[in-house]
Amino acid sequence: MKGIRSAAVIVLLLSMVAIGLAYAAAIATGGAATWSAWVMAVATSFAMVATMALGAARTGQRCGGLRHLFVPFAAVLLIMLGAFAAALLLPAAAEPLLLGLPRRAAIVLFGIGVLPVLILPIAYALTFDDLTLTEADIERVRAAASDSEARQ
Repeated sequence: MKGIRSAAVIVLLLSMVAIGLAYAAAIATGGAATWSAWVMAVATSFAMVATMALGAARTGQRCGGLRHLFVPFAAVLLIMLGAFAAALLLPAAAEPLLLGLPRRAAIVLFGIGVLPVLILPIAYALTFDDLTLTEADIERVRAAASDSEARQ
């Protein structure tokens, strides 16, 4: 588990550094360069997936159900990278509407906001038994709650 957490923290740290560099370059030059939009898109996608991995990792257990989440996490990463790439590659001028929005906005809204929200609950449901609290975890929570009530 430490390997997964360490890798996720490193990816998150590198993503934040890349985002910071893209912002710094935009501030220093007085405007965003073409490369900075791509750096932001890739770094944001990796940061979000690294954060999901950190949230799914459980302390005190081996990999558990987290290895089963590789496919949905990879799917979310690919969807996000694809949505950002499509939005960056489409021309901005006189674009037709898609579901009532400009195409680029619709792709970002649905590709970054909606599609991952549809994938992750399904992945959670499929790995529910592996990732939920064990009886020992529940007893530990009950003991902590009764200790807290006794102190009050």
